[in-house]
Amino acid sequence: MAERTILEEPTTLAPDNPEITAMYKAGMHFGYSKTRRHPGMRPYIFGTKSNIEVFDLFRVFPKIQETLNAVRAMGATGKMLFFVGTKASAREAVESTAKELQMPYVTQRWLGGTLTNFKIITERVQYWQNLKHQKESGELKKYTKHEQTKFSQHITKLEYMFSGLEELKRIPHALMVIDLKEESLAVQEARRRKIDVIALSNTDTDPLLATHLIPGNDNAKASISYVLGKIANAYKEGVLQKSLAPEVQSEATNQTGEPKQNNDTHHDQS
Repeated sequence: MAERTILEEPTTLAPDNPEITAMYKAGMHFGYSKTRRHPGMRPYIFGTKSNIEVFDLFRVFPKIQETLNAVRAMGATGKMLFFVGTKASAREAVESTAKELQMPYVTQRWLGGTLTNFKIITERVQYWQNLKHQKESGELKKYTKHEQTKFSQHITKLEYMFSGLEELKRIPHALMVIDLKEESLAVQEARRRKIDVIALSNTDTDPLLATHLIPGNDNAKASISYVLGKIANAYKEGVLQKSLAPEVQSEATNQTGEPKQNNDTHHDQS
């Protein structure tokens, strides 16, 4: 595929597809310098501007839709998404999106073994939660002030390590990461546990590491927020679809006098 040198910004972008314009305004099209590009990302590159590669948003758009369809299906079947974004530009959006969906998240540092030593990690999270509850309920007041201070310091340390993992009650169905390279440890653990990986990732990463890839700017807050907003909406649409299913079934029964036959079987793998 021939690449182009972009001399100036386009004046119009797909007036019949407002999503392309929204992606452009969010800065999703900005990649890295050509020297940093992973060969697997070449199909998604439009050209270069000022030595910075630019994503072809018309090729990125179908990848977003493909990913959103998968996320919508996860919402419809109640699958768990685990959000991971430890770079500074991703933390706020990752935390707010995960909390919106009541899903686990990591925004500080990925703890080795979070997925591969799941039982040990969840036991430590429960220990932290119990200790925090004891402090809040006043149970720790029976100790000396010095001991209470030590407990408080310990709780603060545990909170830094495990904050966001309170909702990690079971092995997640999918990991949603911002930057495959930045979150390489998390991605490795997910792949070892055969957990799907959804990723917003830039030109310097191997697209084959993701089950569902969204090629794009994984540094800009606007780009990250745009993608996570789409992910959240798709998941909620899936949940809504599931909640409306009994009504659809009821309508079908009322119209025909017999329950509608459904031969599909669903298996929850989360």
